[in-house]
Amino acid sequence: MNLITSFSEKRRKKQWNYERKVLRSLSITDMRKDVHQHFMTTIYMDRVSNMYLEDFAVDIGIDAFLLGSEYGRFGYFGETAEMAKSRCMDEIDIYIEQSAGQFQAWLHGSEEDEERYRQLSESFVHRWWEKGFNEGVKRYKMKLH
Repeated sequence: MNLITSFSEKRRKKQWNYERKVLRSLSITDMRKDVHQHFMTTIYMDRVSNMYLEDFAVDIGIDAFLLGSEYGRFGYFGETAEMAKSRCMDEIDIYIEQSAGQFQAWLHGSEEDEERYRQLSESFVHRWWEKGFNEGVKRYKMKLH
């Protein structure tokens, strides 16, 4: 008898394999350094908040990197990074809102702080999306997809 698998299951496995391969090129130590440089130097927080928010920011950065690498396929076929980014702007906005909301909720900041958290989160997510996009384009050029 043949094993019947669904298309969505096969697509999900292919996506997981691609993400695993892409994550091999990502340095977590570089991302942690970037989180410290980006967030921790401008926002004062205690040790527990620092640890929690650092891990959260790394998770958001990884998600943005994977999203960018996924859309690197469009860059390989001739789209600019901005055109490809416009395709996934909804997901990027969700990452930005999650990150800014988490900083706001954890640090109990004012409205001015909330805007600053949003700006920091926006530049962080866009930076890691761009890095992922460039990695995705590179992988497609090298036929590693």
